[in-house]
Amino acid sequence: MELKVLHDHGWSVSALARALFSNLQLASLGSFHTGQPFTVNSIFDINLDGNLTDRLNTTNGLIVTGDRRQPLRLATSNPTSLLAPIGQDGQTGRNTFRAGSVLELDLSLSKRLAFSDRQNLTLRADIFNVPNRANYGIPVRFLEAPGFGQATNTVTPGRRVQFALKYSF
Repeated sequence: MELKVLHDHGWSVSALARALFSNLQLASLGSFHTGQPFTVNSIFDINLDGNLTDRLNTTNGLIVTGDRRQPLRLATSNPTSLLAPIGQDGQTGRNTFRAGSVLELDLSLSKRLAFSDRQNLTLRADIFNVPNRANYGIPVRFLEAPGFGQATNTVTPGRRVQFALKYSF
């Protein structure tokens, strides 16, 4: 029934498809990265060196969740049990943990409408962060902090769309 309506107005399906899709360009750009490595530190100077960058002695008591928004969670009610004895360095290495992964997908669609050999109009739409995915940054990495293990910021903005119109003569 739809084909008949199109045909009654002087349009065939192939003519409509040509009108819609001729001079149409599609472009995309994307990237995926694993999350940035980070170190869990204590706010106390356990090794007595004057710096508040002391690392954990053990990771027993931490749960790696796989959740991009909260990659780490405490499994113990006593976070100080993860620290080294006073005056000693913690045994957990630097950058032992990773923040959530980052996915970026952008899309561009443009259509050129020709009025004559010398005049045309180009319509363009650019969509950034097409899936509108929240890409979280490094979570709160201080063991004693109230928000420990939770990411509080994003490293990419939400979806954005911009339109452009260009007249060439």
